[in-house]
Amino acid sequence: MAGAQAVCADITVAPQYSSAHVYVPPAALDRFVASVLATFGGSKSQKALLKITPTASQTNWQAVTTPVGLFSVFGFKTPIPYPFGLERTGYLVTDMDVAVEAARQNGADVQVAAFPDPIGRDVIIEWPGGVRMQLYWHTTAPKSPALMSVPENRVYVSADRADAFIKDFVAFAHGKIASNEARAPGIEIGRPGETYRRVRIDSNFGKVTVLVTDGHLPYPYGHEIMGYEVTNLAETLCKAEAAGVKILVHPYSDDSRQAALVEFPGGYIAELHSTSHP
Repeated sequence: MAGAQAVCADITVAPQYSSAHVYVPPAALDRFVASVLATFGGSKSQKALLKITPTASQTNWQAVTTPVGLFSVFGFKTPIPYPFGLERTGYLVTDMDVAVEAARQNGADVQVAAFPDPIGRDVIIEWPGGVRMQLYWHTTAPKSPALMSVPENRVYVSADRADAFIKDFVAFAHGKIASNEARAPGIEIGRPGETYRRVRIDSNFGKVTVLVTDGHLPYPYGHEIMGYEVTNLAETLCKAEAAGVKILVHPYSDDSRQAALVEFPGGYIAELHSTSHP
């Protein structure tokens, strides 16, 4: 497809096929999967030993399907080839070649050219601001039910590159800006009493929350990849702790939600939140 046509093509599928990429030590993979299922419910695929990079490597892999999002879990038995491990999410596309051309035309850099995997094809791209993600295509189209709640990909970018990332990604994903808050509560990034810019994007890939900061972030902010919406935050945290999940930031409230940051076995950090009702 020519560039002018590709840039207009909608290659998205649905949010339930957008996965968080979780890299854990091989010894922690089973504990991570068990903790996710205990926290959110859901199911897991069979664990498989695969080569999922274009160069020599070997990893244990398992998919975890939950009502609040999909996890693609890797426990590499060999050193991880660069730049794998730096991509945050995998987005299913309808046509890989069209998706790659559309990404290029909308400002993305193709870091790892398309390559075959055991069930399809993959590519890794980078957007302005350093946001890396995988695009993937399956030979046989997967079929999964809709999510109970759509997770948000939490992207931290600088003020210098935020507008370029937002413009390019919205065009590529055929998305829309759901909100653009110039003075969001700083407590959301560990800086109570201050404000920062927060932009929320919706598309058929799912939700993206762009956190525009000066990079002066207290730990663990910036390390979380995804935010998961749950019905009852307190109950979810109780389940999580019982399954070995650490609470890094205890629950706090702002004008729209209650939230906390947690660390699952293996080191995966996530935000959990529920909608606040005044």
